[in-house]
Amino acid sequence: MKRLAALLLALLLAGCAAVPTVTPQHPEAIAELDRWAFNGRVSLTREETGWHAALTWREYAGAYDLRVTGPLGQGAFELSGNAAGVMLVDADSRTFTARDADALLRHVTGWTLPVSGMHYWVRGLAVPGVDAQVVQDAAGLVSRLDQSGWVIRYDRYQPVDGLLLPGRLRMEQDNVSVRLVIDEWQLHIADPPGS
Repeated sequence: MKRLAALLLALLLAGCAAVPTVTPQHPEAIAELDRWAFNGRVSLTREETGWHAALTWREYAGAYDLRVTGPLGQGAFELSGNAAGVMLVDADSRTFTARDADALLRHVTGWTLPVSGMHYWVRGLAVPGVDAQVVQDAAGLVSRLDQSGWVIRYDRYQPVDGLLLPGRLRMEQDNVSVRLVIDEWQLHIADPPGS
């Protein structure tokens, strides 16, 4: 009987050890991440019009590269930027440049995607220095964020290297709705080739 009890205790402890641990959420640790990436899916709707695409975002300490690919390559574009400005390359390899990512994207594609805010919102953070209303759930995770005319709702978080990062969120402004599902996060990514 003692052997059976010891065996059960050992199995129980082994099972507990296999469960990944997540430390309590620390927004400072998430804000300090300067190299990260995610793969996911985005859908945009405006009134009766909708658009769905795959989305890859890579962040390199102040510079970013955002790739969007619709079904069969439709609506594909690459948006890259840093403090100096942004560049968009469309599916026909035409290049457009501007200072503001949101305005450039709206001008070239006709779609509203809040790139400048999303840099923070996808990590569950408010843009620093901009008025925001933040609602947290019982676990201390952001469940709703109102900022810059957008309402961001966080439907799901996922553990990533000891942190909890958003897995699904909705962003709404007027008649525009953006839904983002993040399938995979990568933290501490290397610089792009040739940098």
